[in-house]
Amino acid sequence: MSLTVEKIERDGIQSQSYLLNIGPSHPAMHGVIRFIARMDGERVEKIEDTEIGYLHRAFEKDCEQVGWGMAFPYTDRLNYVSPLINNCGYAMAVERLLGITVPERCEYIRTILSEISRITDHQTCIAASAMELGAFTPFIYLMKAREYLYELVEEVTGARLTVSYLRVGGVKADLPDGWLDKLPAVLDKVDKVNIEVNKLLARNRIFIDRMKDVGKISREKAIAYGFTGPLLRSAGVDFDVRRATPYHVYDRLDFDIPIGEVGDNYDRYLVRMEEMRQSDRIIRQCLGQIPNGSVTVTP
Repeated sequence: MSLTVEKIERDGIQSQSYLLNIGPSHPAMHGVIRFIARMDGERVEKIEDTEIGYLHRAFEKDCEQVGWGMAFPYTDRLNYVSPLINNCGYAMAVERLLGITVPERCEYIRTILSEISRITDHQTCIAASAMELGAFTPFIYLMKAREYLYELVEEVTGARLTVSYLRVGGVKADLPDGWLDKLPAVLDKVDKVNIEVNKLLARNRIFIDRMKDVGKISREKAIAYGFTGPLLRSAGVDFDVRRATPYHVYDRLDFDIPIGEVGDNYDRYLVRMEEMRQSDRIIRQCLGQIPNGSVTVTP
């Protein structure tokens, strides 16, 4: 960090603000962004400049050197908190290019695992946000609940984070025997923890004061900046790809799209909490519909 101090006058009182050069650093200390913040004491008055793009992992270049089916390990690492969803996005893109239609059972498996990934991703976001505000108990609760789901993912894929489970035209293997039978009980445990965490946070005075009206983004800016997912929906934009252009089996499922009102950090928290409930709802519907059959196309 470096400091640049400037003298200012407010209401006849001599004071000073200063520019604080933060970064380049990731909020989790990995190194991807730089802020130039104008400070008044410890209060951020304005972000004078933001520079992004410090981290380049060369995934695109690496993928140019391997075959279509060998890129899945790279998609795992685009967001290692929900790698299965990234596996799905890449697989569907290649399948569309090749005109491949995957078996129906495969589509259900992809949907179930994608929604499990969505829950673990949201749990991580909420847990980290709470911990940064000093609420360590919800962090512990959510990480424990995430373990329940990671254990299921590991049974299916053989890994917890970098799973590389999908294949162009299907998945690498069917679900283990008895896996679908144990899933409802695990969902019940996860839902119980999520409810408990929401009780600890949603009406907590400290949590609300530190989240509400902080980081507000308007609907227009969210669209202009190309925001997606809960960040976009928290700004009041009623758009979810699963509903707008359904893939897998989402057009057969009944679920709601939570929408925020003011686009602040508190809205983003509420949207993620509700999306986890909807993911639970989606998975349970899939359990009642999933057919037997092949999980990959026949060569």
